[in-house]
Amino acid sequence: MKEKCKALSSRLKPAAAWLQKAWKRAASFLQAAWKRAGILLAPVRSWFRKTWKYIVPFLTAAIVLLLIAVGTLHRLDRWTQDAIYQQRGVPSSDIIIIEIDDKTLEYLGPYSGTNYRSWLAMALFRMASDPEHLPAAVAIDILFESNDKESNNDRMLAAYAERLGCVVTAVSVEYGDIIEWGEDGHAVSRRTGVVNDTRPFEALQACTTQGHINAMPDKDGILRHALLYVESGEDHFDSMAVETARKYLESKGQELQLPDVSATAGHFYVSFTGRPGDFSNHYSLYRLIDPRYWADDPDSVDWQPIPAEAWAGKIVLIGPYAASLGDAYFTSASKAEPMYGVEYQANVIQSLLEGNLKTEVSDLIQLLVVGAICFTVAWFFFHRKIWIGALIFLGLVVFGFGAAYILYLLGLVVHVLWLPVAALVLFLAGMVWHYVQAAKERRALALEKERIATELALATRIQANYLPKVFPESKQFDLYASMTPAKEVGGDLYDFFLIDDDHLCLVIGDVSGKGVPASLFMMLASALIHHVAMHETSPAKILTEVNAEICSRNPEEMFVTVWLGVLQLSTGTLVTANAGHEYPAVKPPNDHFDLIKDRHGFVVGGMEGIRYREFTIQMEPGTKVFVYTDGVPEATNATEEMFGKDRLTEALRAHEDDKPEVILDTVRQSIAAFVGDAQQFDDLTMLCVTYHGPQPQENPAE
Repeated sequence: MKEKCKALSSRLKPAAAWLQKAWKRAASFLQAAWKRAGILLAPVRSWFRKTWKYIVPFLTAAIVLLLIAVGTLHRLDRWTQDAIYQQRGVPSSDIIIIEIDDKTLEYLGPYSGTNYRSWLAMALFRMASDPEHLPAAVAIDILFESNDKESNNDRMLAAYAERLGCVVTAVSVEYGDIIEWGEDGHAVSRRTGVVNDTRPFEALQACTTQGHINAMPDKDGILRHALLYVESGEDHFDSMAVETARKYLESKGQELQLPDVSATAGHFYVSFTGRPGDFSNHYSLYRLIDPRYWADDPDSVDWQPIPAEAWAGKIVLIGPYAASLGDAYFTSASKAEPMYGVEYQANVIQSLLEGNLKTEVSDLIQLLVVGAICFTVAWFFFHRKIWIGALIFLGLVVFGFGAAYILYLLGLVVHVLWLPVAALVLFLAGMVWHYVQAAKERRALALEKERIATELALATRIQANYLPKVFPESKQFDLYASMTPAKEVGGDLYDFFLIDDDHLCLVIGDVSGKGVPASLFMMLASALIHHVAMHETSPAKILTEVNAEICSRNPEEMFVTVWLGVLQLSTGTLVTANAGHEYPAVKPPNDHFDLIKDRHGFVVGGMEGIRYREFTIQMEPGTKVFVYTDGVPEATNATEEMFGKDRLTEALRAHEDDKPEVILDTVRQSIAAFVGDAQQFDDLTMLCVTYHGPQPQENPAE
């Protein structure tokens, strides 16, 4: 068994090695292909990065148009059209309806079609009996299907219809699938068309004009259109409304003008003048037949016959007017209450007489117009301020609804919501775009602030390390200094160092400006002062040389105020020079702090060729000198009142006999109490030195 396994393993090793090599080659090939694809697509990616902010608005507009084109707004748009377009009007007084209503069914019996032919014949006889009051047209919205044998009622109905001479009877067509068969017996095409029709019986057909009564609601079940004609085989049938309106106008010596309906297959948008019940005069069919002959109470209003003047020269519509008969539709004029078929016919007839049939503009044309507007304004929504986009959006909404209504008055029906909804979606998309961009900018700003904060923190540490923090311990003097920046880094400086064993240099300064630039200039000035002072003990000469060096390389025209003093430790002589800085405060032994007005010179870095003058203070043992920057007296509280030099003097005198560190802390606390919660706008820098006298000489004998 082991030998067989070894043999099998030896046979599989070459195959495994081949598969491993093939896998490596495939991986290498795919990696190289991916790299080449990246190189080839690099220009595309670069172009997309540069142009994507311009592509997004137009891509959004294209998506909006696509959603509109596929019918997303169809139902909502139709209902909005109905609310705006269908305004109630005044029904024509030349159109009356003879109603087969509930009272008619009660008095004449249930309606079954054939049994009412005698009643309808009597109704036609009544209207034809007075030649002086003949109707202009009579339309009967009832189907009179052919029977195997015509009855006396049929002949009587046809006779009175012929006698009246202006009767329009109903034709109904049935739509279905029409299949065309090839010679081999296979179906070659399939379409929807008229597969059957129902016409009046022959005698009635011969003496009347036929008009179809087909009503075709939209997909949402709402009847909005009039089908002006149908074709059944070789026969062409105008609608009952068209034939009735034509007969009416012919009686007036006029001709009915129909618009071209070939482009819309005979469909026109109906402007409904009346709502359900508006055309009704409560003329029931039984009242037309003069029911007083069998009435129990002939004087009752319900049994009064309709006077001939009611129909004279008018259009008379006869049809079902009861819910039980089922001939009712929900229309664009009233979705809550159905409208009976004869009322629908009355509305269409009035629209025909008034020339008020509306033509629906092609969806393609409307889509092109809306698309042109959307592509034009999309850029403004995405790349202009939101308030500009809001104004454009409101303008488009007003324009969309206003233009739709004006076009409707001119006979054109357009989609009311297409432009306003497209504008709304683009405006909202633009707001989202602005929000995303603002979020990115905020994120970038936050990162930038974080970077700046990090750099400022580093600069603060560098500055803190640059300013001396270790104060020398000496029997000849006591020294302390502090700097509190208004920002993370400040422009104030202080320094102290021994030029030699007998000379202590004291420096305090205030650079123009705040922040990092002032801090950099401060360090430059401090370094120059320190460098020059190491080989020069005259404060005036030190400042003169530093001023010349700074002015030679100062394109930003920054400057620094400086107070510089050199204290000779063996004698207590303090020689100072003041380059536009604050006056020092001096406390002699057994006396109080007071400001000393020393000689002022021009600021360092302000002008070339400046020479500074010196001022000498003779310090007795116990003398204190306090110097500071302008941030101390100019500290401001919430009422914009400055701390001032008087308060500074009071703060200095509060603990004037203590060590310099305590004096500086007292001044700092006084400023904090005065300022309160007000923001600090300037750096606070202070330096205080106490001279204890010369170092006592050691006795060599000792």
